[in-house]
Amino acid sequence: MVLDAGDAEASLADALAAALEANRQLADMAGELREENTRLREDNARLRARDAQRDAELNRVRADLAVLQRMLFGRSSERSRPTPPGRDDAGGGDAGGDDAGDGDRGQGGDCGNGRGVKRGPGARAGRRDYSHLPRFEVFWDFPGGGYCCPECGEPFALLGEHVSGQQVDWQVIVRVVAHCRRRYRRACGCRVPATVMAPGPPKAIGKGLFSNGFVVMLLTERYVAGRSMNSLVTGLARHGAEISPATLAGTCAQAGALLAPLAEAITARSRNSWHLHADETVRHEAPCDRVEVRGLHRRAVAAAG
Repeated sequence: MVLDAGDAEASLADALAAALEANRQLADMAGELREENTRLREDNARLRARDAQRDAELNRVRADLAVLQRMLFGRSSERSRPTPPGRDDAGGGDAGGDDAGDGDRGQGGDCGNGRGVKRGPGARAGRRDYSHLPRFEVFWDFPGGGYCCPECGEPFALLGEHVSGQQVDWQVIVRVVAHCRRRYRRACGCRVPATVMAPGPPKAIGKGLFSNGFVVMLLTERYVAGRSMNSLVTGLARHGAEISPATLAGTCAQAGALLAPLAEAITARSRNSWHLHADETVRHEAPCDRVEVRGLHRRAVAAAG
C-alpha cells in the first residue's frame, strides 16, 4: 500500500504534535522538579539553622549544669593538681616536721621549684597548720579515775598528761538563745522609777525569729556559698530546726532592705571609679528569692577596683 503525499504530511504532523506534547510534559516535569529542589534546599537550610540553634542551646545548658555542679559539689579532689610544698600556708613547711622533709627527699627532686612533690596516700600529712583554730582538750582516764598497783593496790601518783594525737572536729549547732534581761528594784526613797530593766541585745530585724548571727550565716550560705533554699531547709532540719522556706525567704528580703543603703553606696562608688571589675557569674534564682541582696556581690566586686 502506497501512501500519498497528503497522508504522509498528516502522519508527520501527528508525530510532530506528539513530540511537542511530550516536550511540553517534560518541561512541566522539569519545572516541578526545580520547584521541589528549591523547596528542599530551603527546608535543608532551615533544619541546619534549627540544629545550630539547638546545639548552642545545648552547650549553654551544659555550661549552666557544670556551674551548678561546681556550686553544689565543689571541685573533685581527684582531679585537682597537688600543690607544691611551701605554697599551702604561711609557715606550712615547718608544720610537717621531719616527716615532711623525708617525704620530699625520698623523691630525689628539688623541693624549691616544686618538682619533688610527694604524691599518693599521706602526701599531705602534717603539712597544714591548724594552730589558729580554737583548742578544746578532752581528758581520758581509767574507769573510776586513777590507777592502782595490780599487786598491792597502792594508787599510782599522777604524772601528768600525754597528748597522743590531735584531730580536727566539726560541729554545727542550731540552738535557741534566751535573752534574760536583768531587772532591778529601787532600794532608796528617791523620786526615781521603782524598777528598771537592762537593755536587750541589738536586733537587725526587730520582731524577727532569728538572731543576727543566724541572719549573717543565712546570707553567707545563700549568696556566697550559692546554696539553694531547699538545701538550707534540709540542712537545718537535719539539726532539728524545722523552718519553712517562706520564713527564710522573708528573712532574706528584710535583710536585703537593710542592706539597700550599702548597695546604693557601692553603686555610687562604682560609677565614679575609673577601673571596674565585673562578675558575670550566672545565678538562677527562684521567684520567691528575688531580693536586693543578689546584686550586692557583683556591686562589691565592681567597687573593689
